[in-house]
Amino acid sequence: MSGEGAAPAAVTFDYWNTLCCEPPGGYLRGRRLEAMSQVLVDAGVGSAGVVLPVLTSGYDAAWRGWNDAWRANNRQLSGIDAAHLICDAVERTFAAASVRDRLLDAFAGQGEGADLMLVDGVADALAALSERGIRLGIICDVGFTPSPVLLRHLERNALLKYFDHWSFSDEVGVYKPDPRIFEHALAGLGGFDPTRCVHVGDRRRTDVAGAQALGMRAVRITSVFEDEPDQGPSGDVVISSYEELLPALGLA
Repeated sequence: MSGEGAAPAAVTFDYWNTLCCEPPGGYLRGRRLEAMSQVLVDAGVGSAGVVLPVLTSGYDAAWRGWNDAWRANNRQLSGIDAAHLICDAVERTFAAASVRDRLLDAFAGQGEGADLMLVDGVADALAALSERGIRLGIICDVGFTPSPVLLRHLERNALLKYFDHWSFSDEVGVYKPDPRIFEHALAGLGGFDPTRCVHVGDRRRTDVAGAQALGMRAVRITSVFEDEPDQGPSGDVVISSYEELLPALGLA
């Protein structure tokens, strides 16, 4: 790793599949679809077997729209935008305009009430870095779950206390690998030279390429998600668990 031997001044972390992850099986998607389906059933729009296929089609179309926006880098599509797109799909099929607000609440509530999982070993790694006086930050591309909800998940799991600053795409206005979200993070952490900083994440195109383009060192973690080789550079170091992070930073 370039700069190996010198302790980093700051380390930033991706959120999804780096700090936290969903339980397997499309957990958040399933929660949202079930809650929205129940709203329609309770309103007499139709049975679950009738409304769920329409909701599912609308949800999956909204997710494809988000993915297209994410890959376009700077076209934001929020969870609320997605929820409205799903409602539009429902209203093209059913007379359900009167329950739109309830559908939006059902969609939003499932992110807030979700039981996300911490990536194994992350708490110990954050504690060890914080104890060494290293500034810690988050750089996250936000999907359907907004940043205040993501932060509350960290707080409930006693991790938020370790972070000195965070940069979420729904607040900064751009996704990784745009340099502005990395610059926002480093400015908030003390304005360190990028060569003294490290970013940890799972995605080649966004985490690794974005960090390296700014001059940061990039550590790619594969404990939850192994990105495809054709998606971008591998990283200065690749680790399979958080047990390997401190040695990778020269801090063992």
